[in-house]
Amino acid sequence: VTPLLLMLVFGIAEFGVAFGQWQTLSNAAREGAREGIEFRVPCDGATVQTEIQNAVTTAAASLGISSPAVTTNGECDGSGEPLTVRATVPYTFQVLPGLTGISANITLVAESVMRNE
Repeated sequence: VTPLLLMLVFGIAEFGVAFGQWQTLSNAAREGAREGIEFRVPCDGATVQTEIQNAVTTAAASLGISSPAVTTNGECDGSGEPLTVRATVPYTFQVLPGLTGISANITLVAESVMRNE
């Protein structure tokens, strides 16, 4: 019974870590979207993408997420169309640390959509 109980306890703990990282990634995508919808005159798409990437990376670093992949769509669109920021990061879910047979590679995905100003 002990091995099963240990797997259950460590699985719950690992799920908590993964959920915390997903929440942080979600907040980072939101921060990137906030950065991207600010009113700029003139608006340069490449500069806005760089600012969004920097905002997402800085916000994601608070829980140790390094270099998330960030894609954007709709920056510098002043017509009220939405800006979409999507951040992804790979994650290895390990039920018991050290046992490679009981693990899964998943991708944490967070997306934020905000209306351009």
